[in-house]
Amino acid sequence: MYVIAYHLIFVPNPNLEVPAWAHLWSVNGGTGVTLFFVISAFSLFYTMPARQKQRWPWLSYGMHRFFRIAPLFYLWIVLTVIRDHLVFHATHPWWEIAASGSFLFNLIPTHQQGFVWASWTIGVEMLFYVVFPFMYVRVRNVWSAATLVVACILIWMFIQVVIEYLAIGPAASASMYQWFFPRFLPEFACGAVAYFLIRDVVPKIERKQEMARGLGMLLVLLAALLYLAVMQNVGQLGLPDNRYAKAICCLLLVVGLALRSLKVLVNRVTAYLGKISYSVYLTQPTAILLLEPVYRKIYLLTGNNLSIAFVGSFLLTCLVVVPVAILTYTFIERPGIQLGKRCYAWCEAHAKPVRQAPQHEGAR
Repeated sequence: MYVIAYHLIFVPNPNLEVPAWAHLWSVNGGTGVTLFFVISAFSLFYTMPARQKQRWPWLSYGMHRFFRIAPLFYLWIVLTVIRDHLVFHATHPWWEIAASGSFLFNLIPTHQQGFVWASWTIGVEMLFYVVFPFMYVRVRNVWSAATLVVACILIWMFIQVVIEYLAIGPAASASMYQWFFPRFLPEFACGAVAYFLIRDVVPKIERKQEMARGLGMLLVLLAALLYLAVMQNVGQLGLPDNRYAKAICCLLLVVGLALRSLKVLVNRVTAYLGKISYSVYLTQPTAILLLEPVYRKIYLLTGNNLSIAFVGSFLLTCLVVVPVAILTYTFIERPGIQLGKRCYAWCEAHAKPVRQAPQHEGAR
């Protein structure tokens, strides 16, 4: 939902005007993606122990991840091809469609954003799914998770040096600096830190309920304070990229809410929006494009009262995007999730039983 406020400004051409009180908050709406990356890694670490009880845990992991992401994304590939033909009179070459369909477009400089709007995060996410098993095997506690954060930052700093020496041209270099997936690995690593803190540290603190509630509130407020400082360019915690400072803020927020679940942030409405958030994310850029004439009328009718116009445009976008997201979640995402489960169950059902090595008479 935070990303909607961000795209609401920058998708329309010319950009929508924003009231002064909302400007700083809205132009940093890309932080919603950082939060998504942190929570994504957290959830993978959280669910893998249960998956490891299955016969082929990594096959189960791969199937479930693919069928969780691919069906809705493939639908939006088709819808984008149709939209671009009708609205922009543009076509996409077969190789561009194939790069998106294979989730490899993040590896192609100048094409790392993907032609499906806002799909650059999908390109990053799917490559992280490939890297995650190596992380999971090596990272076993909060200290190794924190080490992973530092290591990922250093790896990206080294890759930046390498990019400088590649003969790929300024446009390709700029694309690599901004969108190449190793840049975002520290954000995922922060999700690992959050997981191990919640698994190993939070239960000990929760034994003292009053202390847990106080510390939880402190972490939530500290996350807000540091985030405000990062947004205002007061500081980025000494890190080389303000995305990493924002990831630290998201980490603190996640752990703080684990200690103290604030109803204003954690309730039935936000939980349901979280469930359909993937559909919301892919729906909102096109919805904003199509609603642009309506936004202009709202701004005109309100006499350019920016507060009423911007909030009204945001609410209108939500009223359009959320029902569409409910439909795509119900009829695309959820059946895709069930299909992934059925495919893995079929593999287990049709697998040959593991033959036991014969025992020697003496061993019996």
